[in-house]
Amino acid sequence: ILTGIAGAMADALSMGSSGYLAAKSEAEVQAHQIELERREMRLMPDLEEDELALMYETKGLTRERAREMARTVMQDPAQALETQVREELNIQPAQLAPLGDGLVTGTATAIGAIIPIVPFLVLEAHVAVWVSLTVSMLAHFAIGAARSLFTGRTIFASGRDMFLVGFGVAAVGYVIGDLVVKL
Repeated sequence: ILTGIAGAMADALSMGSSGYLAAKSEAEVQAHQIELERREMRLMPDLEEDELALMYETKGLTRERAREMARTVMQDPAQALETQVREELNIQPAQLAPLGDGLVTGTATAIGAIIPIVPFLVLEAHVAVWVSLTVSMLAHFAIGAARSLFTGRTIFASGRDMFLVGFGVAAVGYVIGDLVVKL
């Protein structure tokens, strides 16, 4: 039980810090791209205006209307940068800050890691093993099924995929644990 709880906490901290660093890195890359775009607009405003006009044309505007819109947008440097960042770089405002990403990822991992431990807190070990496996696999299936809301796949297909991955991970963990005990 103590090893399980320690592992759950280590997993949560590891995943939380990874989520934080991934979001921070993404924000840094985006900030760098925005700064490069800002420099390009300062050094090559005509080229950037042509680029913007071309983007408007690809969206269906006539060449004349696209040029007019690009010229208008380029007169306001802040608006021009915002437009180029959104249209050319496809950078949208961040949904969560790096700290928020890390906290959400770490908390979700902690909750998921505690699920297989709970049966050991209330049941005898030989029963807890099977209850833990059953509850964990049902949780995997449920999470996969919920994922179907976002992916458009069927509930069964998404649930099955998550179940199989979870079961595979559990099987590998069991085999490794059994080998360690035997060695």
